[in-house]
Amino acid sequence: RKTHIFRAVLSHSRKGYTEAVTRLTTESLISSLENAFWRLGGVPKTVVFDNAKSAVLKADWYDPELHPKIIDFCKHYGFTLLPTRPATPRHKGKVERGVAYAQNAIRGKEFETLSQQNEFLDHWERTMADTRIHGTTKQQVGEAFEKHERGQLGPLPSERFPFYHEGQRRVSRDGHIAV
Repeated sequence: RKTHIFRAVLSHSRKGYTEAVTRLTTESLISSLENAFWRLGGVPKTVVFDNAKSAVLKADWYDPELHPKIIDFCKHYGFTLLPTRPATPRHKGKVERGVAYAQNAIRGKEFETLSQQNEFLDHWERTMADTRIHGTTKQQVGEAFEKHERGQLGPLPSERFPFYHEGQRRVSRDGHIAV
């Protein structure tokens, strides 16, 4: 089964979080971003995100419309989600190279389950990505994160985001709704 890569990258240290998902939905985005926050041990003040349909209902240069679940998620974790401006790829440069870097890690490998792939990516993140000397910052990624960024992250809430699923229902002639 084909998987997609979710990658979050902190801007200063280039510390990342990588997760494989089977579908690019709002629910998978929220789950992956939440997992990233818990793995990093805190919440950044601002998250810059691509204009993917899973997060942004209407991309706009000045006033983008976010998905209602994403707005609730942002309120729960206390951060601001800023979609990149449409048709400006230079605004998301740090993460674009990170996705290609993570895809190279799994290229040519086969996994029995999605959890095996995510375990491999977690191990790769800790042993390879965090120990490398980043080309731009000229610092070891894991050390730079611990030294400069970990303390700048906001606190995690006491509970994870209360997940809910939405669906359309029809009211039958007798006034009943099937849930």
